[in-house]
Amino acid sequence: MTPLIATGLGLVQGNFDLLQTAAKSMWRGVAIGLILGILLRVVIPGSELTQEVESRGSANILDLFIAFFAGAAAAYAMARPKMSGALPGVAIAVALVPPLTSSGIAIGSQDWMIALGAFILLLTNLVMIVLGSALVFRLHGLKTKDLEEGVALTMKRIFTGLIGAGVLAMAPLGYRLIDQVREGQSKPAAFPLAEELWYAVNSRVDEEKGVELMRAIRAGVERPGDVYIYLIADRPVRQLLLDDIDKLVKHHMGEETISIVKASQSAAILPITKEAPTFSRPQ
Repeated sequence: MTPLIATGLGLVQGNFDLLQTAAKSMWRGVAIGLILGILLRVVIPGSELTQEVESRGSANILDLFIAFFAGAAAAYAMARPKMSGALPGVAIAVALVPPLTSSGIAIGSQDWMIALGAFILLLTNLVMIVLGSALVFRLHGLKTKDLEEGVALTMKRIFTGLIGAGVLAMAPLGYRLIDQVREGQSKPAAFPLAEELWYAVNSRVDEEKGVELMRAIRAGVERPGDVYIYLIADRPVRQLLLDDIDKLVKHHMGEETISIVKASQSAAILPITKEAPTFSRPQ
């Protein structure tokens, strides 16, 4: 975070040396973060990408504003010596580390779309943090009054370019937010089960003749239960199966976990014929 805040200060003061030093430190930090993310994925082979990693590959405009205010908060904390030094750390945790490490992990998994989306989010956050910090420093009156005409023009162009990049990012990120709201992704009603628990439940259901696992989820907000298991069967489901599923859920997620199992009856699919089938109304 310090090199980013220094970049904002260098823009406001027209300090080329500070800008150069900050830029080098910033890109070294980005490189280290990517390498660590890739190494983490290599060290833990066979694991699936989590929902947290995947979500960084589909950012929306809210992430842009979070980064802007994170940079402003960090700059304000540095400009005010009496403010808590934890603010820059919070800004790092919110706006920088998640997309950076997610990009590295996705690269290690060879999931290039998520890696690209997370890296674009990182670049957007870098731009917005610099702009947020520069605005705060300017409001604090840290601008150098006497700048050479060429230096002032160069800084103005850099600043204008950063603003333009931020504005251009708003359109696709805003559209992404609208798309997520329309699809219900912004308020998910359920989340996937841990892979180990899903396989355990699926293996137990496979032992039951005529019963198949349709869906297994962790419930979201406002729920009477914590885990929902949906089965489809061509016969009545034995209580023993339900008890075994409940034991598996409690074993993996804790004794206080409430599991709800729902079973639906399967129906045969009629083959395509020249004549439409007729159905008689039950008496």
